[in-house]
Amino acid sequence: MELHPPFLTGRLVRLRAPEPSDAEALNELFNDHGVRSGISHPLPQPVESFLDWIATARQATNHLNLIVERLEDPEPIGMCDLMQIELPTRTATLGIWIGRPWWSRGYGTDAVLTLCRFGFDHLNLHRVTLHVNADNPQAIRAYEKVGFEEEGRLREAAFVHGERVDELVMGVLRGELSD
Repeated sequence: MELHPPFLTGRLVRLRAPEPSDAEALNELFNDHGVRSGISHPLPQPVESFLDWIATARQATNHLNLIVERLEDPEPIGMCDLMQIELPTRTATLGIWIGRPWWSRGYGTDAVLTLCRFGFDHLNLHRVTLHVNADNPQAIRAYEKVGFEEEGRLREAAFVHGERVDELVMGVLRGELSD
């Protein structure tokens, strides 16, 4: 089964496989404290670590790792993943981050919707789960627009900005995805 399609196109974004040439620009965006804290990754990383992460993800048969770029500009603005893809149970976990200059413009919402559609339509998934810090209302709203619902709360599971915060577990089932 082909997990790395050439590209997926949404209303605002294109999702494509990462290339080594993306590393420097994406790593600079990722090293923004606001971006990293949104995904509970407290420490900045060197470009080499970023390249290693992409190579490891590319070799995993249960991990789809994609670059997010705007349709009008082929420069990368973030990344999204379907991880822990379990074909027997038809489930996966979603992750995403978008660089700060492109927050609140609908790119993250469109990337999540596009990736979930691919998961449901082409990987035959039944369920996609994600985890989000409870103190990130912008991300929570974006996930809810796509059809995700809060399913649980992991109390004080994340450490962000020097304090403990709850982590929400959200999920969407096939057929619940917004159009």
